[in-house]
Amino acid sequence: MGTGFITDSFHLQAFRSLSDVEVVAVAGNDPKHTAKFASKWGIKEKYSGEGAIERLCKNKNVDVVDVAVPNDLHLRAIEAAAENHKAIICEKPLGRNSEEARRALQLARKNGVIHCYAEDEVFAPQLTRAKGLVDSGAVGKLTWVRAREAHSGPHSRWFYDPARSGGGTIIDMGCHSIETGRFFLGKKKPEGVCAWTATLLHKTTAEDNSLVLIKYPGGALSQNEDSWTARGGADGRFEIYGTEGSIFVDIARETGIRAFTTGAGGKAGYIVEKADASVGWMYPVWGEYITGGFLDEMKHFTECIRNEEVPRETFDDGLVVNELMDAAYRSAKESRWVYPFAG
Repeated sequence: MGTGFITDSFHLQAFRSLSDVEVVAVAGNDPKHTAKFASKWGIKEKYSGEGAIERLCKNKNVDVVDVAVPNDLHLRAIEAAAENHKAIICEKPLGRNSEEARRALQLARKNGVIHCYAEDEVFAPQLTRAKGLVDSGAVGKLTWVRAREAHSGPHSRWFYDPARSGGGTIIDMGCHSIETGRFFLGKKKPEGVCAWTATLLHKTTAEDNSLVLIKYPGGALSQNEDSWTARGGADGRFEIYGTEGSIFVDIARETGIRAFTTGAGGKAGYIVEKADASVGWMYPVWGEYITGGFLDEMKHFTECIRNEEVPRETFDDGLVVNELMDAAYRSAKESRWVYPFAG
């Protein structure tokens, strides 16, 4: 459900790599774009225009609905899928706020459908390997998890409209870094949230830079830096510190490839998500849908759905992330620590 960047570049790449998964239908807004998308990926059934979401969800050949539409349509899509008893995969964030996320979880539970929260980064091979080191005790007791998500700005205009998106960098990228922190810290219930936001470049009423600190039991800290004003292509870095060691992961720039070109006209082709230049030194990615975690994510979700098992990431996790993001926005507005789960 959705024909934009995330579906075209990552979700469909992942699904097509799974021999036991068939994409049978697609729903989009614009008829011409949806038809072009369906033709590109060999999808037989297509829905567009008014009611496309609901019509897709009534298709008897559909077992699972992958929700990858703008944030303001998530709840509507989840409601249609749940009421038609389809398993649901929902791209992050679950909702524009915790109220929507809570309603999404209620709908999935009420209709007894398997619900998967698509936070790709906790499935990224580099981060799952790092988590294995943490779980083995290699770095001791965790004290600090730092995550940086940055690029020069979203690819679609709706991201800049908080009425549609729910916010700026926190809702768009903070959901990644916040859940990564939870992932490494064992998904313990956080104690407090402190945040700073600013709009430094883009014409938007939302924030284009943010810093969110989340305090966990025992004093461990999750530090989440997110920016829409960072040049040089997507930046995804993670640092995990413990009492006996530390781990450093750079998904976007430590690709194993360094190249230099003076060839103009985009001769190097696709370099990385949100690349700002096509000449000079660059770090071309390979299999971004693999290194970004999308392949392992979708493999896990479809296996869980087929076997009727609870996935690693569910709407329960999505709700917690939305609650922490709500707390971050409140903290930034009131310039104080906020304790969302106190009492």
